Amino acid sequence: ITTTPSAFMKIISPREFVDVILMRQYEDGTMLSAATNVEHPLCPPQANFVRGYNYPCGCFCIPLPEEPDRTQLLSFFQTDLGGYLPQTVVDSFFPASIAGFYSNLTEAVKALKA
Repeated sequence: ITTTPSAFMKIISPREFVDVILMRQYEDGTMLSAATNVEHPLCPPQANFVRGYNYPCGCFCIPLPEEPDRTQLLSFFQTDLGGYLPQTVVDSFFPASIAGFYSNLTEAVKALKA
């Protein structure tokens, strides 16, 4: 279960996502993280969260041999945040959330390369 905190002075309720995640590193150094939503009886919806849904998604971190300090990123995500949110609220919240994801991903790739 992944959870997100409330946002915009609690206008956006906290969300929870239940996903199965596959992580793999290939011989050329490419790293894959892929996920999709699952339903599981041990993970019923929590009362204080809105259940979100991640469609099949993921990212590839592809090393650039000519630039060892850089990585090419190929990512694909489609998320249904669930609940009743006006599109303008989603449009203003989601970019910051994705930016946080990519910041965390950068740190994770650096740690894995070390």
